[in-house]
Amino acid sequence: MNEFLAKNLSNSLIMEDMCRRLFLFEFNQENLEEILDISTNLSEPQINHPFISELKKAKKDSKYLNEARWEFNRLFVGPTRPKAVPYESVYFDYHTMFGEKTMQVREFYTKAGIKIKDDKFPDDFIGFEFEYLYFMSYKAINSSNDEIIKEKSDFLHSHPLNWFDQFTKLCIDESRLEIWREFAKFVRLYLENEIKILNKILKRS
Repeated sequence: MNEFLAKNLSNSLIMEDMCRRLFLFEFNQENLEEILDISTNLSEPQINHPFISELKKAKKDSKYLNEARWEFNRLFVGPTRPKAVPYESVYFDYHTMFGEKTMQVREFYTKAGIKIKDDKFPDDFIGFEFEYLYFMSYKAINSSNDEIIKEKSDFLHSHPLNWFDQFTKLCIDESRLEIWREFAKFVRLYLENEIKILNKILKRS
């Protein structure tokens, strides 16, 4: 294991894992407990982020968990058009899914050896983008190949950095519950830190 990368990417890996689980698995008690267990390995300031407090509140209060689940569906799923659509193409390709951005992210996945098995969602679904980031962090920590970090940085600048800001703004503006407003701020904190971390690693290599 590369200790330098492990030290710098450990929080990234955890935050990416938490975010991918929110979208790739049903938001229920079991998934919530998994996410909270993972969050215990975060360091400052992430471990004390209000989003973690909101998740703990949902774990203790079944009524709040149900409200959070309904609001999750209203924001990100439907049945009517989601208030904060979790697909990159929608923010660029005339507000449609399966656009040019979908094909671009697929190229990154293919190069990394990732094949999306779930064809219910396009490749630029936020859950898949976080899964790719998580996969690349894991590979980087367990490898001495600097090219992995460069690929991750290229992906981050080509995709998440170009639409997560709009996505999180919609979460903050449209959410009726604090949990999803704080989730948006948690994602913004992740991006802010990730840019600094990847730049630091690339300058060292």
